[in-house]
Amino acid sequence: MRLNSILKKTAFFIVTLLITALNSTAQVQSGFVDESFRGIWLPNEGVNGTSASIVGVTFDANGRTFAWTKDGRVFVLPYVLPNTNKDNYSWSLMLDIRGDVKGNFDGGMLGFVLDPDFFTNGFFYVYYSSHIVGGSSEDAAIGRVKRFKANNPNHPTLLPTTDYGSSSNKILIGESNSTGIPITKLSHMGGTLVFGTDNSLIVSTGDGAYYSNDDNGSHPETAYQECLNRGVMTNAENIGANRSQLLSSHCGKLLRIDPNTGDGLPSNPYYNPTSPRTAQSRVWASGFRNPFRIMHIPLTGNHTDDPGDFLVGDVGQGDKEEYNLVVESGQNFGWPFKEGMDVSHNRPLTQYAPANPQKPIVDYRTGTGRAIKNDTIFNIGSPQVPGINPMQGNSAVAGVYYDKDTYPPAYKNTYFVGDASGIVYNVKLDANYNVQYVNRFNYNIGGGMVSMAIHPIEGTIYYVSFGNLQIRRMRYSPGNQPPIAKIKADTTAGISPLITAFSALDSYDPDNQTITYQWNFGDGSPVETTLAPHHVFTNAGQTSYKVKLTVTDPNGEKGYDSLYVSLNNTPPVIDSSSIHSLNSIAANAAYPITLSAFASDDHTDSAQLTYVWKIMLAHNDHEHLYITYTNNNQNISLPSLECEKGVATYWIRIYLIVTDQQGLSTTYTKDINLNCVGLQQSITFPAIPDKLTTASAFALNATASSTLPISYYLVSGPATVGGSTVTLTGKPGPVKIRATQHGSTLTNYNQAPIVERTFNVTRPITQQTVTLDSVPPKLITSPAFALNATASSGLAIKYFVLSGPATLSNGNLITLTGQEGTVRVRAVQAGNYTTNGAFAERTFTVTDPCPPARTLTQTLANGEPMTIQAGQTIQAANLIQSGANVVYQAGAAIELNPGFQAEASSVFKAQIQGCN
Repeated sequence: MRLNSILKKTAFFIVTLLITALNSTAQVQSGFVDESFRGIWLPNEGVNGTSASIVGVTFDANGRTFAWTKDGRVFVLPYVLPNTNKDNYSWSLMLDIRGDVKGNFDGGMLGFVLDPDFFTNGFFYVYYSSHIVGGSSEDAAIGRVKRFKANNPNHPTLLPTTDYGSSSNKILIGESNSTGIPITKLSHMGGTLVFGTDNSLIVSTGDGAYYSNDDNGSHPETAYQECLNRGVMTNAENIGANRSQLLSSHCGKLLRIDPNTGDGLPSNPYYNPTSPRTAQSRVWASGFRNPFRIMHIPLTGNHTDDPGDFLVGDVGQGDKEEYNLVVESGQNFGWPFKEGMDVSHNRPLTQYAPANPQKPIVDYRTGTGRAIKNDTIFNIGSPQVPGINPMQGNSAVAGVYYDKDTYPPAYKNTYFVGDASGIVYNVKLDANYNVQYVNRFNYNIGGGMVSMAIHPIEGTIYYVSFGNLQIRRMRYSPGNQPPIAKIKADTTAGISPLITAFSALDSYDPDNQTITYQWNFGDGSPVETTLAPHHVFTNAGQTSYKVKLTVTDPNGEKGYDSLYVSLNNTPPVIDSSSIHSLNSIAANAAYPITLSAFASDDHTDSAQLTYVWKIMLAHNDHEHLYITYTNNNQNISLPSLECEKGVATYWIRIYLIVTDQQGLSTTYTKDINLNCVGLQQSITFPAIPDKLTTASAFALNATASSTLPISYYLVSGPATVGGSTVTLTGKPGPVKIRATQHGSTLTNYNQAPIVERTFNVTRPITQQTVTLDSVPPKLITSPAFALNATASSGLAIKYFVLSGPATLSNGNLITLTGQEGTVRVRAVQAGNYTTNGAFAERTFTVTDPCPPARTLTQTLANGEPMTIQAGQTIQAANLIQSGANVVYQAGAAIELNPGFQAEASSVFKAQIQGCN
């Protein structure tokens, strides 16, 4: 199997995320801001400190937020009025069915919807991939739709929770192996639940086939045999992607069912009253590949037997992404024989080819997108259909129909659709669904975009950034944009007392106004208002504190960021693994390997650590998730990949993530190159110095040992790369750039291993220094004394005792505790908007001049005369060098043990007497 084939055709919501672009800054339409909703998606209250992979978001009419995760959980957050302290509100776990969800690879709980009468009946519905009874393959699953009943669906203060024992809970599709939606490769399962105008429930399903190349049944990369053996599908359904054309299969369809029974409805086009639960009776539309996200168009249909119209984002195989309009029952959209408006696939099972399939209203992939207007195909960007050119992406996501008044009037009654690679498009259709324009509204969304919803009260569009574990929103802010808050910390885990140096230097205001800072450290301590504060966390037990940064511009607009600091716990250490020394594998052959690693943790038994292996297929500037393994010591095969010299660089990247019981994790990243036939080469890529946001464009200067030209790619950060020129965007943050050399068929050079360089971009700011006076050695009986430090800025100093037998009071007064040891102190000037923070440290020793006993092993060198005392005994096994003058005094005994030596020309005396 060719790697580029996998990369081009693996187009579904997780695999197509540009995971390497997690730190990218979204570029939203002028007058709007793209901002995080309540910071990083970390509902620790319900997940024991572990981040959950959120895949969708929606709202009820009261503005409560419902977010669901790939592994099978739903969280709910109460609506918080603007200018209300959001710290008093947190996510609450509403549903947890992780045991029933098969969430590896591209599967999981992808669909969730509230019943139209949720406030009264408490019903909600989920669509997920589930385990096959008696099955063992990682690839095989069934799609299941289930209804649950919630307690407190409309309580004024209590949030809804699932009544797991309710008799109203019901599996609507997938009660058993034979009644589920067949999935032979855990990828194409669709993923949306939505209600029609007539209160029928619509389910979007994928073809359940192999994603990378043509699957016409019995595909060796699928679990078709297990699906046959376990009754998941019939022999008639063992036709791969052609199931999308088979009315007796649930796959590749829009299904329309009764939400009370799961039966198909009599007004469905192929309904059979004698078998209402068959696939045929449930089908509303067919011919889809992977309709991951679809949307219902408001004010269409009726309340009796017509659900209305639907916009369907169908993820293409490799040629085209599609936005399709389903406007009547029985429509067929052509897959797997048609892709896009005019791409035909020569499939051998021609008996399933549809006679006259429906065309999409928009198709795109690379290059110029196309749209249908008045039954004619026009290029997007042409006079007939103005808009973005080129129109790019690799996983179509249908979004929302905007019918609110919060955005400017031009956006009302338009469609917001997107692509999972991180793009949002705004589309205008006329009353007959002719495309009027397609404009790019938001792009460069870090972590991709997999779900959209409109807040019913705010009128703002929210979306899920899957890779960044965030819910974000695109808020209209025409006059003044809110500032962007970003936290940096030098350490986020350690033993109490733990001092952490924070910085908000990467925070900025898009309007270039001065911002102020407020830090809440989560431990009850007073807030701080400096740029780069240091803080000491203290607690006797294992705990974590959520540190929140709020930045405010002169107009009162605010931005937020947060992170967790874990106390009395440290992340695991990955000591070794089977991939540490694996640098390359042969092309054109699967590579068998045992995924094994050894990790240690100071606070969790090794047997309790969890291991996750993410196998990524990497290509030039991005990477795609191939498969995830969740155990240690697994025998697998890395995929067979083909080199394409001179075209692009492909490799395998493996992330090994080891997590302890408290949720702290360590990630080891390994790049594995392809070993192709030919000459080997390497890249030399000099380090890139840090830059200011005002810096001019600059050239990169990597070289290849082959002397062939280098190709550069921006991996992440506030910059663009064109050829070998880097242009900064004017925003602060880290930038990562990748250098590649694709090889050459003419000179027979293999592709070179990639090399990456990272540099920081900061805004211009005055630097300062802190000078802390040295502290001479002290005795345990020494009186309290004051530390003294100055900052070149003249701003006030804050002092800390980091370790050792001393305490701090009155700002800078050091009091010794009476024990021996080394004391480490720090003086901090935390800065402000115009002056960066700085600090200095000193250490000093504290000794007891007369302990009861001493053991001497250190060498004593020539210098000032020295008297060493002990109240009772001295045990000496040390060297007194020539020229030294030393007296040992002890009240009871002085023992000169093996190893003791006084060299010639030294002076040594031993005296039995007490301390002076």
